[in-house]
Amino acid sequence: MKISTLKLSIFCITSVMMCNTLHGQICDNKFLSVKLKGLSFDTITNCTFNNNEALCIGQIRDYNNAAHIAKFSAKGTPIWSNTYAIDYFSFYPPTFFQTVYLKKIIPTIDGGYLVAGNFDKVLSPFGLPPPVKKYALLAKIDKFGVVMWSKTWANNSGNLNCSTVYETTDGDFIVYLGTDNGKKVLNLDHSYSKIARLDNKGNLKWSTLIFTNEYDAGGLGLDFKQAITQTKNKNIILGHVVYKAELYNAHYNTVRGNLHFISFDYATGKMKWESSYEYPVPVSDSLYTPDIVNVEELPDGRLSFISTLYLSTSSQPVLTKKGVTITTNNKGEIEDLIAYSPTDGSDCRIIDATAAPIYNNRTLLFRNGAKSLLTNINSTGQINWNIGYNTNGGVSPLTCLSKNKKGFNLFMSTKTSFYSQLLITDSAGIIDCANEPATIIAKSAAFDFPHDSVTTNTSMNLDAYYDYQLPFKRIEAYPLQKEIICEQATACCTDFIDSTHLKICEGKKFMLPDGTIVKDSGNYYSVTKSPLGCDSIKFYHINIDKDISKLNLGLDSCLTQSATITLLATAGYSNYYWGNSTTAGTNSYNINMPGYYKVRVSNTCGTKTDSIIIYDRCDYPIYMPGAFSPNNDGINDYYGISQLNKNRLISFKIFNRWGQLIFKTSNPNEKWDGRFRNEALQFGTFIYYIEMAGLSGNRIVAKGSFILLR
Repeated sequence: MKISTLKLSIFCITSVMMCNTLHGQICDNKFLSVKLKGLSFDTITNCTFNNNEALCIGQIRDYNNAAHIAKFSAKGTPIWSNTYAIDYFSFYPPTFFQTVYLKKIIPTIDGGYLVAGNFDKVLSPFGLPPPVKKYALLAKIDKFGVVMWSKTWANNSGNLNCSTVYETTDGDFIVYLGTDNGKKVLNLDHSYSKIARLDNKGNLKWSTLIFTNEYDAGGLGLDFKQAITQTKNKNIILGHVVYKAELYNAHYNTVRGNLHFISFDYATGKMKWESSYEYPVPVSDSLYTPDIVNVEELPDGRLSFISTLYLSTSSQPVLTKKGVTITTNNKGEIEDLIAYSPTDGSDCRIIDATAAPIYNNRTLLFRNGAKSLLTNINSTGQINWNIGYNTNGGVSPLTCLSKNKKGFNLFMSTKTSFYSQLLITDSAGIIDCANEPATIIAKSAAFDFPHDSVTTNTSMNLDAYYDYQLPFKRIEAYPLQKEIICEQATACCTDFIDSTHLKICEGKKFMLPDGTIVKDSGNYYSVTKSPLGCDSIKFYHINIDKDISKLNLGLDSCLTQSATITLLATAGYSNYYWGNSTTAGTNSYNINMPGYYKVRVSNTCGTKTDSIIIYDRCDYPIYMPGAFSPNNDGINDYYGISQLNKNRLISFKIFNRWGQLIFKTSNPNEKWDGRFRNEALQFGTFIYYIEMAGLSGNRIVAKGSFILLR
């Protein structure tokens, strides 16, 4: 093992963490510990791993309390790191949105990511008074951190949170919208949650209100977790908590919390079955609401839920908080319950869980007082291994867990530090510089409590949630500094992280080595494999050059009484060359005399010159001939407006002596050939009516008569 304190500063350019020429080992690690320093306090709430890259989400504690999303390479190098916020405000009525709380991130089939959470509506841009409502948020970002689409929801009375999201086998999304209407005051006050199916563009396919009658859904507040999965027969399984508030001494107190398991038809959202079990709580913690952090379908078709409950065992009859796996049949009826606790019997709870279906095991992230530890269990809930982690006495606890290619990614953070930490372990959770002894034991526990008291009314058509088009946008880059605390890497190869700057023409496309098509300005990256199988990262800083065909100086103009006028060429080009100058200028050019002027631009799209004439008068008098002879002799065969007249034609009309319109145009180059309805007219007198606009913009009208000669 080698210990180093090499600091690697990754400076952000726009939204991507760019490196100029950074050399180092890009190898498969046995383990790695990386400390990350930001510009403010950064609380990490959830994480995931996909395509050999780790992502984490959280919240920056600063003036804006913006959301934070960051992506890292397999060696913990920041690839990009950005802040995000709701980009909308209104002074009348006063509507401002401030703190964004991201709760969940999952990878999607197309290589992007889905993030979910909520955000605050406030009545002042300074965040005071306190928030008046919480809106639910769901957003899709691509692999480069660009927001592809977002959905925001609110209900009439209470707060709303998109707390859980799950991607189905065909790429659709199942989302859980948890609600909290606050402390119950009247008997009819209830909070009902909703489950919905969206396609990969965010379009709603169905939604089902979980109308549990006298039971409120979701738990008190919005920070509780629910679990969703899809079974082999495509049904959707939801595990969440409902509770009932009963009147006692003129106040409603929360009692009779229930674990609530439901199955929904994937195609229609209709409920197929439900089951519920009342869970015990001690008098000292009567408001306790458990999280359900994971649910999986077992190979035999049964279901296994992960949660934390107050339970007693034969060796410990007193109710203590324990992690649990709850195994049910395929109808949600509990068949087995295994409780997990430290050897000293102290309280513990499960913070996060990740599954490895091909190995039929799951790994649980426990918190036991100031300690954090991992426990790996098999499909029957029995423990394979335990391992603990040094959290500086609980100052920097582990907050989330994800499975990487060979082990686990663990993030540590706290609300009161600029530092967070990424631990990359081996398959047994080992990382020499961070491990410490810890033991969790598993014991069967009885769960003989009232059940099936919750009944969901699926015929209710009440839809209390409204979709608002409030844009969730990437705001700015959030630089991170990386410091390697310890690492042990298996020998493979030496590679380097490189970057390049490219320009492509507007409307054209560029393909990255991994096949990604780029057509917008921004920062991108591509990961390729070396012959020895190691990762090599190349960053691409791409600018789009404006299409030269769009260059335009506008219509000819005139020099008025002003001492100078300013010519304006189409904006968006890097350099402008006016006249015969070889010195680049801007898209504006001041002149003080009539003449012929031109401007030239050049970029990767090519070169183009546009010109304009500035005349010494602004309004030209209209002179029209008194006769013409359309006899095809090449002399005076057409009647129209002279090209010497620089006014802008609005309308040119010709009438016969009975007032019939026989010719009309707004094109100054179009002239009358003496024909009407494809027949040549004979000798006669005709009337013209011309409406023009001078170069000054003044309206000029002329009318008169002329003779057609044959």
